[in-house]
Amino acid sequence: MAAAPFPRSVTGRHVLIGLVIFFGVMFVANGLLVYYAVSTFSGGDRPNPYRSGLNYNETIAEAEQQAALGWSAKADYDESASRITLQFTDAASAPVTGLALSGTLVRPAADTDDRAVTFREWREGVYVSDVTLDPGNWVLSVESSKQEGGLPVYRLKKRLIVADGP
Repeated sequence: MAAAPFPRSVTGRHVLIGLVIFFGVMFVANGLLVYYAVSTFSGGDRPNPYRSGLNYNETIAEAEQQAALGWSAKADYDESASRITLQFTDAASAPVTGLALSGTLVRPAADTDDRAVTFREWREGVYVSDVTLDPGNWVLSVESSKQEGGLPVYRLKKRLIVADGP
């Protein structure tokens, strides 16, 4: 007589234990992934998104006023000089001068390196800020006004990518 392929047969108890172990591992792994996903980044890019949503009509009106200006802005980061350069031009491609700029630099996925930046007018329509940035992605948000402490007339949000090494 030939030997059975399994010395003992698989019982219902073996199947139950296998299923409990399998689904237990799945629940623990998914639980850890959910915990780390929720605890590391909230997903919001504003401190109070609910209040921003309540003022959405005002935000649309400000965007229309900004578009009516016809301004354009370019933002660049020069790694060798550790300098952010902003260039503002109007609808006729003339430089926009005399602006008071305030800005922030943030990492898109963490708030550990957030910092405020100040700009000074370097040439007509060109504003600079001396700041050293670590390699990686940064988001620059700038508000410009006609005078210090005035209402913002132009908002700029741009992603800057700083390379790792030369």
